[in-house]
Amino acid sequence: MKRLRAVNDGIEKAESLLLVIIVVLMIALSFSQVVLRNFFSWGFSWGDVGLRNMVLWVGFIGASVATKQDRHITIDALTKFLSPAWKAIANCLTSFFSFALSLVFIYASVAFIRTEYQAGGIAFLGIPFWEVQLIIPVGFGLMGLRFLIKVIEDIDCLRTRLKNSS
Repeated sequence: MKRLRAVNDGIEKAESLLLVIIVVLMIALSFSQVVLRNFFSWGFSWGDVGLRNMVLWVGFIGASVATKQDRHITIDALTKFLSPAWKAIANCLTSFFSFALSLVFIYASVAFIRTEYQAGGIAFLGIPFWEVQLIIPVGFGLMGLRFLIKVIEDIDCLRTRLKNSS
């Protein structure tokens, strides 16, 4: 379990660094686009498309970090009324359902990437759309990994609660 947490923490550090780099690049690119357009009537032809795709990357990497930190969107109105044991069971089921849903989204996004690959479009700077959009299945994969780790932690927590209650 400690090794799994260490790997998870390492992935989060890499994601956080990547987020900082991409956001700094986005700010620099958008600022330079404004300056170039307003003062020189010129800009990078790929700038707007590049920024849109960077937003996609920030969104998926940010969602993965939020999932790791357990800060994703949750609906927990009913769990507030459950006993600690039932709440642990509900958390385990929710994490498992989220993991299963991530697998479905990975499958769908891989199919989407295949379609983009066959279409052969170019995003910007000669980079094909399918390569830029690889963050979609990778992002869902990272979120799925985080939910799987949460399932394992929830099962461990549930076992501890059941041991202590008996």
